[in-house]
Amino acid sequence: MMCGTEWWLSFVAIVVTSFLQGVHTIRITKIEVPPILKVGGSGELDCVWEEDNDHMYSIKWYQAAQEFYRYTPTSSEPIQIFDPPTLDVDGGRSWGGSVRITNVSQTATGPFHCEVSADGPTFHTASEQANLTVVDTPDEEPEIQGVESHYSSGDWIDINCTSRRSHPPAQLSFSVNNQPAPLGWTEPQRDTTDENGLTTSVLRLHFYLAPRLLQDGQARIRCYSEIPGVYEKWTEEVIMTSRPYHASVLDGATAGCSVTTFGSLWLLALLLFHSSNTPYL
Repeated sequence: MMCGTEWWLSFVAIVVTSFLQGVHTIRITKIEVPPILKVGGSGELDCVWEEDNDHMYSIKWYQAAQEFYRYTPTSSEPIQIFDPPTLDVDGGRSWGGSVRITNVSQTATGPFHCEVSADGPTFHTASEQANLTVVDTPDEEPEIQGVESHYSSGDWIDINCTSRRSHPPAQLSFSVNNQPAPLGWTEPQRDTTDENGLTTSVLRLHFYLAPRLLQDGQARIRCYSEIPGVYEKWTEEVIMTSRPYHASVLDGATAGCSVTTFGSLWLLALLLFHSSNTPYL
């Protein structure tokens, strides 16, 4: 009976010890990944852990299921880099749980995992993840199309704005005289994605050119292209309601007319003077 009691107490002690060790194991306290990067850009990954009763043996970084970095402080070569196709690792600027990634591709979008493993006898492992989004910005500034060289008050304005080849699609918007265009003046944005996963976006603006919209005979139209947090560009076109003229031509004509008129008046005055001083026969 005594032997059975001793066995039971030993079993309970082992269970309690294992439980307490489980409470105080290696754990990750912080993981930081840039939420957004541009294609070809660079960023810092950071993983911080606490050991408690454990001792860290290695730390690894994964992009999705692909391990690309390992730090083992007890190894003759503490840092190992396994170049994935989605990014490069700057080994000279990486150490411990901090990793600098460069030249990221669009396919690097997704979860990044940090895994910290403890040495024996526990060999506990902790893992946390954070997501990164890689964006491909438009090739160029947005382009406004369909603007005529001349308009009259009350004319119908119908133009498009195009932002080419981005991922995710750019968000387009218009302003008229620096005021957001009313919702009824635009149509839903049209997005077309090519075989490379890049999207060209088009937004249509149409409205009547009311006199109240004209400032010195003009109205200014801007189109904005934006990927929040990463990219914002705009372009502007001016709606003209007076035809352009060549000032030099008109000024020359006016000057010529003034000289001719002045000469004619001078000749007439001279003839009248001579007439008044000529004696009658």
